[in-house]
Amino acid sequence: MDNVQISDSGHLFYDPYIYGYDDNFFKTISGSITVTNGKIRVNSGTDSLGRVNSIDMFMFGELTYGVTIPTAPTAGDNRVWGFFSRAIQNRNAAYFYISGTNFYARSYGDTSSTSESTTIEWDSAWTATPIDYKIVWRIERVDFYVNNIKLATHTTKVPAQMLMPMYFSNGANDNMDINFIRIRDARKVSHGKAIFWVSTSSSPSPSISPSISPSVSPSASISPSLSPSISPSLSPSLSPSISPSISPSISPSVSPSASISPSLSPSISPSLSPSLSPSISPSISPSV
Repeated sequence: MDNVQISDSGHLFYDPYIYGYDDNFFKTISGSITVTNGKIRVNSGTDSLGRVNSIDMFMFGELTYGVTIPTAPTAGDNRVWGFFSRAIQNRNAAYFYISGTNFYARSYGDTSSTSESTTIEWDSAWTATPIDYKIVWRIERVDFYVNNIKLATHTTKVPAQMLMPMYFSNGANDNMDINFIRIRDARKVSHGKAIFWVSTSSSPSPSISPSISPSVSPSASISPSLSPSISPSLSPSLSPSISPSISPSISPSVSPSASISPSLSPSISPSLSPSLSPSISPSISPSV
């Protein structure tokens, strides 16, 4: 699988109005996933869960989902959105979670499947309207925001320094809509399929080989054959036979072989593609 990895301050904005549901970015696991009016619609359909993973993976950074939750948390509900890998389940994860009537911010470290969990009181203003849910994943903590208001900070169970995919899950037969996805300042971004690009502050140093070699051959033999043969026949008749035969044989043979060979050849080989192939085999169903 082709893989492009870009480091340092990676940014991404996914607009479903432009990209729709692009299988170069998303992988459907189960359920009914459609695009309606510029929104990616996650529905369980005939399955028990509607589930979607991103193919791209991220390490650290600020992840914002514009998501519409159609109903307030209700008995039997099961919804997840955030950083989560089905391969390792509840380890190295950070996500929002609705279970029944409860709404949580939840995170996991690398060494156990015990979570750090904060119960968040559901605000009726969040129901059936587009809301920004943000997860800020740092090396020492995870912060959770709703509409830019911080509602939880976790410092005990923090995902380790590794690449993680985004995950969406809806266990109800209704429409959980993804309105947009925004990533800012990701430490690393790994693209499973090389069609999306992110900005990066790291620029390879151009190895401008100093082979300018201006071989201005010193054969600029300005022959001193100026031979101003001003014949001393300078008879007072000031005859114009002064004939200063300054022979134009000055022949400044500055041979145009001043081959300033513009072999600047800035061999800026942008071979930046450390093929960081995400070998995460997504074959284990989530237990969340």
